[in-house]
Amino acid sequence: MSKKMTPNIIDSTEQYTLPDDPMAVHASREIYFRHLKQDPYGFNNPAYNWSQDTRFALVVGAFYSLVLITVFALANASLIPAFNPITLGLFVFALVGLLIGKCFFSWLVLRWNIKINYVRKLGLRPWKKLIAFVVPLLITKGSTVVTDWIVLFSIQALTGLATEAYWFRRRVPFFAYAYVSWDRLEDRPYSMRYDQLEDFFRFLIYLPFMILFGKSSMIVLIPNLVNQFGDGLAEPVGIRFGKHTYRARAIWYDGKFWAGNFVRSLEGSAAVLLVTLLILAFYSAYFTPTQYIITLVVLPPLMALAEAISPHTGDGPMIALVGCVFLWAVQLV
Repeated sequence: MSKKMTPNIIDSTEQYTLPDDPMAVHASREIYFRHLKQDPYGFNNPAYNWSQDTRFALVVGAFYSLVLITVFALANASLIPAFNPITLGLFVFALVGLLIGKCFFSWLVLRWNIKINYVRKLGLRPWKKLIAFVVPLLITKGSTVVTDWIVLFSIQALTGLATEAYWFRRRVPFFAYAYVSWDRLEDRPYSMRYDQLEDFFRFLIYLPFMILFGKSSMIVLIPNLVNQFGDGLAEPVGIRFGKHTYRARAIWYDGKFWAGNFVRSLEGSAAVLLVTLLILAFYSAYFTPTQYIITLVVLPPLMALAEAISPHTGDGPMIALVGCVFLWAVQLV
């Protein structure tokens, strides 16, 4: 028998590694749902090294805790604006809504055999990422905006660790069940780590642009919306209609850098292009006529290209970087 794990067979007598082609689980609906029902939480797969997940959660949790301590210490010393606690209640309400939504979509996945990829991108992802990157911009105002955004983002990241890391899911069945709707089979056991790293680098890119240009700047908002809705559509469109596929690598997979064979499609990239055009239709007033024409011609294919060439689960930071830099540069025209 091969040493590589097939999508639907688990044999405890062998030493397994992760499959070279993690997308093979999508070969058919039968294979996909047999694999999912066999191990819905990923706890029983001998190829998954969950100790790495726990170490990652400890390090990242300590980092965000230190960020919060530092921000509150600086605010207490009046070196930066103080955090506005009113925003916290609205943000917590949004996080609770997300957790309830995850449970509902997990029920849809397990009861009605709907692929995780669909409910994740069409149902959960827009709300989850809007909470992290857009909702804080909508509920904060005045001089505390940057402080509020850093605090709320850190709380969101810590909440993600507390509800999605293996150590907690193994001990809290409710968290394990809720996470089914987010935990793509091809990403296991890296789903939480991929998500945390993508959010961190995306935040790191957006933060200086928000400091320089303000929370309502289209330089920040347009790439955010393209990421949430354009990239959010790319995967389900690609899985359902993608006929022209190409491979993408993950930055880290199976103990190796730039590894794994993940699939994207031209049809999915086209969805990013079309959504970018649609979003730009609502922002014409923010450009001069010349700037708007240049943006309409250049930005949609540029966003599609950024999504296409980025590493697996790394399209968010790439779209943020390319979009923000272009929209800043076009203002100079």
